[in-house]
Amino acid sequence: MQNNPTHISTPSHSVPLVGDVDSTHTNSLFEGHLLNKITEKPQLHFTDFDFGEATLLLVAFILFVWLYSANRKRLDQVIKAYYLNRYANQLGRDELSLGNRVSIFLLLLFIITFSMFISLSASFYGFNKSGNETWFFIKTATVVSMIYGLKILIVRVFGYVFQTPKNASEYAMIIFLFCNILGLFLLPIVVCMAFVRDVSPLFFVYSGISLFVFLLFIRLLRVVIIGFNSMRVSKFYLFLYLCTLEILPFVIIVKIFLLNTK
Repeated sequence: MQNNPTHISTPSHSVPLVGDVDSTHTNSLFEGHLLNKITEKPQLHFTDFDFGEATLLLVAFILFVWLYSANRKRLDQVIKAYYLNRYANQLGRDELSLGNRVSIFLLLLFIITFSMFISLSASFYGFNKSGNETWFFIKTATVVSMIYGLKILIVRVFGYVFQTPKNASEYAMIIFLFCNILGLFLLPIVVCMAFVRDVSPLFFVYSGISLFVFLLFIRLLRVVIIGFNSMRVSKFYLFLYLCTLEILPFVIIVKIFLLNTK
């Protein structure tokens, strides 16, 4: 008996394997669509990203990193000195003078962050009619520098006129500490205002205003304490000073802000 070999039948129409497909006859992914070709060369896409703001915030961040890494102990003393007298006495007026390197960098950080906060808030509410963010920031930084420089000068003059140089120097140091603390704590708020898009800018605007009001309240409270602890400071002149140079400008700014946001 003879064994026949097994015969395997194959279908008449065999399916080609994947490797057998001729790719030269397949449809291209870049064909069969409704898009119109404009140019053969690649084009760069520019957005409305403000590189000026990014540069200023980068400078502010570098200043903060340097202050935190190289002068962390002094930075902690500056923060505590704003609301604790014993730390303020430890710092001393010479340590917070304009000749001190840490003081200069803290003041520069305050001017950048506070002016940037005002500029971004003004752009959000439509106050910046010109649309030139860089020029508006320069004008804001100039005004901020002049206001606080003039305020410290007036305090020094009042101290000389009323023969209270020690109290005037103490309050001038409080103003200087106010600027330093405000510049430090406004930095993350300003960064979020410039780059965060998932949260409404109104949240960061109100956060910055709340921080400013809180620190201003502490400053006014310390002024009152200095005035009542000194026998040479007239309570009437203290009240007059608080109304004219502290409370009245703030009320005017808030009034202008509310009128322009309606």
